[in-house]
Amino acid sequence: MVAPGRVVVINGTSSAGKTALAEAFREIRAAAGDCWLVFGIDDFLPRLPRRWVAYDAWSGSLAGDGVRLVRDGDRARYRIGALGRRVLSAYRRSIAEIARAGLNVLVDDVTIEEHEWDEWCAALAGLHPVWVALRCAANVAVAREAARGDRARGLVRGVVDLVHRFPVYDLELDSTATGAADLAAQLSAYLGEARTPGG
Repeated sequence: MVAPGRVVVINGTSSAGKTALAEAFREIRAAAGDCWLVFGIDDFLPRLPRRWVAYDAWSGSLAGDGVRLVRDGDRARYRIGALGRRVLSAYRRSIAEIARAGLNVLVDDVTIEEHEWDEWCAALAGLHPVWVALRCAANVAVAREAARGDRARGLVRGVVDLVHRFPVYDLELDSTATGAADLAAQLSAYLGEARTPGG
């Protein structure tokens, strides 16, 4: 029977630099012969057919059951319906199964609600995940959001005060003035020192 892989979940607001950190970390570990797979919430929600999605000018007829982008002034948040919740539940359980198949997994996530944290805890039970907070000053993340052009404007302001409410972190990093390569080195060093219970 194969031993489970390791699981790292990087949680933070949109445009905090989670994807850049994940990619830099993967490359550092690959250079050392250590294989890590990277997945994220953005690998799953976009799989919903357009009829279940409402995003600015586009409004699918079943979006209330899927995912809707809701704006309130300069803030934006995704509202997840019942079908969208099932997709995200499947996402969390699939991460656990990948790790149980003996593969190391790094997850790029935005955990906002308590039920999301509870689902993660249940899905990853027994796998001893490492939870990483990726913090970033709101004004810096907002500027990145504007510069990227591939994210809905307002997402940073919509979740920055919510995203770190529930997870219990093992490691905290800050991308405000530190680049992805340096953050990845810090994460890699932490994992090199961390001991899995029973390991």
